[in-house]
Amino acid sequence: MRGVLRTLIRATAACWAAVAVYVGLTLPPPRVTLDSTMPATHALGGYHIHTLRSDGSGTVDNVAEAARRSGLQFLIFTDHGDATRVPDAPTYRHGVLCIDAVEISTREGHIVALGLNGSAPYPLAGAARDVIDDIHRLGGRAVLAHPDSPSAALRWTGQGQGFDGIEWLNGDSEWRDKSPWRLLATAARSVVRPSESIASLFSRPVRTLVRWDAADRQRPVFGLAALDAHARIGWSQTEEPRGPGVLQRPTYAAMFGTVAQVAVLDTAPSGDANRDAAAVLSAIVGGRSYSIVRAFGGPAALRFSGDRGAEHLRMGDRAPAGTGPMVFHAEIAGAPGAALALYADGRVISRGAGAITSTSATAGVYRIEASWPGASVPWIVSNPIVLTDDRVAPPRAPEPAAAEQRPIAITLPSWTIESEPSSAGQYRVDDERLRFDYRLGGGAPNGQYAALVVPVASDAGIDRVEATVRADRPMRMSLQVRMPAGRGGQRWRRSIYVDETPRLIAVRLQDFEPADAPTTRRPIVAPIETLLFVVDTVNSPPGRSGTVWISNVTLGIDRLR
Repeated sequence: MRGVLRTLIRATAACWAAVAVYVGLTLPPPRVTLDSTMPATHALGGYHIHTLRSDGSGTVDNVAEAARRSGLQFLIFTDHGDATRVPDAPTYRHGVLCIDAVEISTREGHIVALGLNGSAPYPLAGAARDVIDDIHRLGGRAVLAHPDSPSAALRWTGQGQGFDGIEWLNGDSEWRDKSPWRLLATAARSVVRPSESIASLFSRPVRTLVRWDAADRQRPVFGLAALDAHARIGWSQTEEPRGPGVLQRPTYAAMFGTVAQVAVLDTAPSGDANRDAAAVLSAIVGGRSYSIVRAFGGPAALRFSGDRGAEHLRMGDRAPAGTGPMVFHAEIAGAPGAALALYADGRVISRGAGAITSTSATAGVYRIEASWPGASVPWIVSNPIVLTDDRVAPPRAPEPAAAEQRPIAITLPSWTIESEPSSAGQYRVDDERLRFDYRLGGGAPNGQYAALVVPVASDAGIDRVEATVRADRPMRMSLQVRMPAGRGGQRWRRSIYVDETPRLIAVRLQDFEPADAPTTRRPIVAPIETLLFVVDTVNSPPGRSGTVWISNVTLGIDRLR
């Protein structure tokens, strides 16, 4: 028996020795410390961080302390939520500027809301275009989170909803398409070189870079490298927020050593948290920032500009292409031999070592990338300078066409209330308007709704719904239509924003989305049998009660189509 035990111990020791040899032979290269210092106006920070307030494992204070040890100057926290929590005021913790943001789930994917001027008066959720509209109404900017994640549950599925920024790199997405064996090997190597091992999983996110360039050709869109740090591995990693944690790995410090976003400020940080947070956010949303994979090497400061006569452009700037050639210049301080490339619309047009000077008069999205030997992901990525094509006239807005209006009478017998059992509603005519008083059932969200409903005779088909709507508070409600059963009985919806000011709501049928079974079809002109004004828990909390006034309800049809 003792002989068997000794043999087992020797075999176990041999296995661990083999693992140690393998790990030692396959370790990624250590981070290179460059002979350089960062300018005082280049603030090094971490973006997209989760804490115990959602599905992370550390407190804000814990995370800030880890950031200080990692040499970061600012952090942007993005805990999951619906924006109804009042954002924490900017503050310095352990010498690190802490800025509060929120990651919001929409039907098409996740959106980070930066720079909100307060809490939302109702939960932000539902269609991405509505959430982005609400973020803008609250003074914020909307960033697409992990848009091309290998996880279908986290991948962006929207089309052109008007986002302001994009995560060109997301640390939480980079491991999701790797094999279990590679992840186990990386975990073993991370015991010795944590940040370098994590970065070894990174690869060039081609689809996301193409998506970024395409959006930037249409409007200003800034790019960010996202840590998406949780310091928690849950039982299920297919969705977010994450489930219960098992291990607090990879640590915040390990993630902070992988990649950072550098905000280029007009002046060095002052030490005043509110002032410095405003400067950092202004630089980020203005495109005056660049990303660096710290696990490869640093510190390294990128400078990228364009000059045309007396005209000087910085990262994030846009100018017409047709007024003469632009001279682009880029350099990396402290890395004279760094391989640089100037991209125009995703295509390399110039290369250099340590610096690039290149001239172009062609419209396009111009971006700098620096590469690191042996790495498949760029080492440094700039925000772009965009030359717009001023020779192409913007499309003219179509002239408003005459439409046949079909009013719906505000008479009591024709309108009814629909609700699920725990909710209720009532209505009456109030000064030639329908007054709709609703109350949603309490408890956890479970499909509570109350609706004001009217049958509609529109066999000839309609293409729009109009109404004047006012509410007792800012809110979102759902304007819905039901198609006749012979045409599939499909129910369609469109979220509308209402507040204390009466406003005309005009929604074309083609802008409605399916509310029941998913379908790629969209109605353009169609008969409907029922019109509904619905309050539900998509944008209202359970237990909420309130009042909505509705008048001038009409169905329209454009006879000039």
